[in-house]
Amino acid sequence: MQKARLHLCRHGEVDVQWRTRIYGGHDVALAPAGRERFDRLAASLAELEISAVYCSSLERARDGARRLAEPHGLEVIVDPRLVEIDRGAWVGLTLEEIEARWPGGVQAYLDDPNGYAEHGGETHAVLAERIFPALEDIAARHLDQSVLVVCHGQVMRAAVARILEIPGARSLDLMTTYGGLTTLDRYLDGSWVVQAVNAPTLRSEPWGGRTFKP
Repeated sequence: MQKARLHLCRHGEVDVQWRTRIYGGHDVALAPAGRERFDRLAASLAELEISAVYCSSLERARDGARRLAEPHGLEVIVDPRLVEIDRGAWVGLTLEEIEARWPGGVQAYLDDPNGYAEHGGETHAVLAERIFPALEDIAARHLDQSVLVVCHGQVMRAAVARILEIPGARSLDLMTTYGGLTTLDRYLDGSWVVQAVNAPTLRSEPWGGRTFKP
């Protein structure tokens, strides 16, 4: 059956000043290590047949996408729907500062990421509703092709959790390391299959996954 293959890739390491602070959809700078990581990733993917490179509108994703697109002679396509989750009033704060201002708030979020919104940001359920139409649109444009999508950790978690029907709190256990690749297949009948999660590189023969049909 015909399908589109989407390789979702998390951006590189962010500037050290943000490592202990919540940033979510805030546009933070990359660390040199983040740019270097994508130079290495671009070299490893240079021989792969890629039809398009998409990314969110945040610079940390756009920078990585440009590096991945260059060896293929492709222009990056920006889709603002792919930006990271909005963390609301938590942006810029450490976990300790959040706990001081919202006692019990961090645990409440961890217990119910699909429902917690006391910080004024997005829930994971809202995030999934925002990003999934973007993924559907990308897949529809690239039937029988493979594309790269440089995005964010929670975006990747939300996509996999929706496809595999993983409950909200359990979705936080999905690993999304810097530069990690998650491969999704979208078939012509509307079903999705997760082929890989947080892979260090792309496999020539992805393993089978569970199917979800919306």
